[in-house]
Amino acid sequence: MNKKVEEIQNWYRNEKELSNYSIMDIGGKLKNLAEKGLIWVLKDLKDTTESERIVINYYLDKYRAVQIYDNLHDLTPILSSNDEYASTPSKSSKHIIPLQNKQHTLEVRDVQQFNGYQKAKELEERIIELCKNFPSFEFYHIVNQIERSAESIKKRIQIGEQIYIREKFNQYSIAVGSAKETSAWLQVSLGQKYITQNQFEELDNMVNHVIGILTKNLSNIKEKEGKGLDLPSPYTPNVKNFGAYDNALLLVEMIYEVTRRREFWKEKDLVRKMRKQATSCVANIAEAHQLYIKKKFRFFNDSLKALRGLESSLETSVSKGITSKESLKEISELRISIRNVLSANMSNISSERAS
Repeated sequence: MNKKVEEIQNWYRNEKELSNYSIMDIGGKLKNLAEKGLIWVLKDLKDTTESERIVINYYLDKYRAVQIYDNLHDLTPILSSNDEYASTPSKSSKHIIPLQNKQHTLEVRDVQQFNGYQKAKELEERIIELCKNFPSFEFYHIVNQIERSAESIKKRIQIGEQIYIREKFNQYSIAVGSAKETSAWLQVSLGQKYITQNQFEELDNMVNHVIGILTKNLSNIKEKEGKGLDLPSPYTPNVKNFGAYDNALLLVEMIYEVTRRREFWKEKDLVRKMRKQATSCVANIAEAHQLYIKKKFRFFNDSLKALRGLESSLETSVSKGITSKESLKEISELRISIRNVLSANMSNISSERAS
């Protein structure tokens, strides 16, 4: 594949992720690419939705006459999400695409030699080995989720080893979020006695070690190569100091305890749903503690969605006569408390973005 085509496709994937895959948000970016004569590079992209393909084909047809198929190597590089569009025409046409300042690029290193990658790889291997001893009914839930989040740390570090500073920050931010999510799943596993206290502390320390390495690297980049780029602070808050996180862990404990009752034995689908919704609340709260405000907001919102889903499932259990509303009073109060904290934080984030 032409490197320029691959670069534009990767840029577009990044824009999708930052916009939470909203077709309303990325529609303008697709039009921008179409006007610059580059929308055609997305036509055969496999990881697009039907809505995206409709928009891509629409703009391809509308701007077919201006599409640039030759001499792509003469175009200036695509930027990552937060960069401004350049105003200097490319050599091959009057159309423009984002320009990356050469002073704001990085040396690409061998990721296999990076200590952070090695530690993330070791963490993933340890977690996979540990999960072999989990109950079989958790293989499609906790096991799947913790292995996925651990893999994401390593994967995002690997993707982050590239020339563009902003994209490195973006990928490392996702890696940090995945690390915090991994820690949350470890705490859930400890709460259910799937792992021992010693196993938890050892693996949680490994998670924090990886976060520390990434943070140090990001701090160095921000202070040196990234001057003038208005990069976010590389320091993320400790989710364990966030009250809603502890309450969400307690909520998980309560849901597991309730769903172990004899009354729920014949309601396997409802049990799986309730446990998934409660643990999803914890995982999303943890993953929200990362560099970018937009992602923080999105994960808090996903946590709220999980809480609303849990409320619906609890109501179903009452309607079916499996349990009583009174017996769920403590759970409901805790759920409302978490919801209020998340809503307040999201309101503060919205105010910060508007100011």
